Amino acid sequence: MRLPKKLILRSERINRYLNNITGNAKDFGLEARIFHFICIFSFVILSVSQQINLYYGLYELAVLMGVLQIIGFIFFILSRVYQKIKLSIIFFALGANALFVINFYFNSGINGPGLIMFLSGIFLIILIVPKNQFAFWLTINIIEVLVLLFLSYHDPSIFTYRYSDSFLQYADIASTYVLTAILIFHATNFIRKSYDREKIIAEQKAEELRISDQTKNKLLSILAHDLSSPLGSIQNYLEILAELKTEEIDRQSIEASLLNETKNAQHMLSNLLLWSKTQMEGVKINLIPLNLKESIETAIRIQQSLAIEKNISIEANIDQSIMVLADREMLQLVIRNLINNSLKFTHAGGKIRIDSKVEENVCLITISDTGRGINYEMQKDLFSMGIKSTYGTQNEKGVGLGLSICKEFTELQNGTISFESDPGKGTRFFIGLKLASALKT
Repeated sequence: MRLPKKLILRSERINRYLNNITGNAKDFGLEARIFHFICIFSFVILSVSQQINLYYGLYELAVLMGVLQIIGFIFFILSRVYQKIKLSIIFFALGANALFVINFYFNSGINGPGLIMFLSGIFLIILIVPKNQFAFWLTINIIEVLVLLFLSYHDPSIFTYRYSDSFLQYADIASTYVLTAILIFHATNFIRKSYDREKIIAEQKAEELRISDQTKNKLLSILAHDLSSPLGSIQNYLEILAELKTEEIDRQSIEASLLNETKNAQHMLSNLLLWSKTQMEGVKINLIPLNLKESIETAIRIQQSLAIEKNISIEANIDQSIMVLADREMLQLVIRNLINNSLKFTHAGGKIRIDSKVEENVCLITISDTGRGINYEMQKDLFSMGIKSTYGTQNEKGVGLGLSICKEFTELQNGTISFESDPGKGTRFFIGLKLASALKT
């Protein structure tokens, strides 16, 4: 059975209002918020109890309830407004114990509901005082009760029986019990909700720390392992050029290899820096209408030298009129990474083809190659940050983050990315981006 919408909205407003009164978790600890809640709810319970006592003709107790209300309100203001939380809790506990004794005396001693109030009192005090004070307040409570029971046993006349008949006595005990049970229920419910809320927050923070630590370890591992390879190669080439008298053709070959290693290292660093920026600082997305053909041609030009070196042709079949809604830098990086990935795993003489197709308000970009494909074991985790980098057809070493970045950046542009691959035959990547015209609809 579903609750009416008005009732749900009213309940949410009450909860927000109550949270505003008890204080938020940023400014107050759990014990302080519990104390504020107890002060508020006790004020309500005491108001009801005061009316009951007036109805029964127990005027001294009605006055006592009024005094308790005033004291509780003062302690609440002292804690909530002036943030004298520890002082408020100590005075609250001392005042509660003193007033329980007074209530026991004025409310017929053992024949009244005094013991119920002592029991509820120690429950509420234990909820709000520091753990190292538990034994002290429990001892005080037990001593007070034992002393009052001892006096009641040896001299019952100390506590005057104030009920006009037994009905009022049972009614007073019953009402006190019911109000105490309601107070304990709501206090426990408030604690449980607060605990669950803080548990969720703690679990979220723990998960964020775990992911952050995983990201840091992955980044350091990549920097230590993958970046050392091209830098070591560059150093070796430079040492050879500096120390050996090589023939001109050998020098040209070494310089070409050195240039290639430098480009690979630069490409790797570009990916790492952009990716680490999104992980640590977040990234600002500027979605604007972009001409798809121009964006892809720019990415192709950057990769063209590597394609020529490997004798791989890149063919783009993109409609000049297609305008997509994307971030210029992000789209360039995604396309560039995918083309670079195809070049890496395509043998000399192979082909890379880029096509586009419009379906409703989405442009589907396909980047296909005739490379060696992706083995089935790697396909399930291809976009994962934990995927291991592999060597290309000419032992090109990747950073292992390129496809993870492509997925993250594509989704940040409200796009989709997927792939199909046949080991030994090639791979096709599919990118779906919204058309710029979708802004007008």
